[in-house]
Amino acid sequence: MFKTPAIITKVDNYKENHLLISVFSCEFGKKSLIVFGGKSKKKNTDFVKGIISEIEFNKENSCLNTNLIQSYNWFLFDKYRLKVIDYSCFLINKLLFLEDKQSEILNTYQGLLIAMNNSSNYLVDLIQLELEILKSSGYQPDLSDSVIKKVLGDGLSINANSYDELINSLRNDQKLQKVFSDFMEKVMAKVLNNLNINLPFNRSEIIKKN
Repeated sequence: MFKTPAIITKVDNYKENHLLISVFSCEFGKKSLIVFGGKSKKKNTDFVKGIISEIEFNKENSCLNTNLIQSYNWFLFDKYRLKVIDYSCFLINKLLFLEDKQSEILNTYQGLLIAMNNSSNYLVDLIQLELEILKSSGYQPDLSDSVIKKVLGDGLSINANSYDELINSLRNDQKLQKVFSDFMEKVMAKVLNNLNINLPFNRSEIIKKN
């Protein structure tokens, strides 16, 4: 028997009254698990795409139990935040497969959920999650000082070995957030295109225009 914090990235119907869920955890990577009786009213609310739960499963890949760690106020979310959930789960489900105990995916995703639950500006948290997904999947973009200056201007110098400086700089400047978000849209499009993966909607649809 295994137990781990995980993001539920996809939920599908499976046979009669069951569900097939895709989850991602840093300890086990991507797993497809059967939830027997998952369509029942008692269990159904435990298996919502985008939530973080402690998942208990066995070697036959049957989900035995869940305990909610971080959810989101889906009934209060506007269409943009709901699409952020869809977009994030899509990327994680399509790009992340292997376990990586050093990964910050869960922590970064949880930070994004918290920002959206608090109705805060979540664009930087989304960018940070995208960068972590690309890093963990082996498609980390070139963020050398020369690239950052080309994207954000000569006045900004960033240590390419850490995202922290970049993220902190973006948090303090909404104009830079928009510019770097446009850059990330091109980066993600290139990565997904090279892998023959099509987004179900344009990334621009998840960014609310001011």
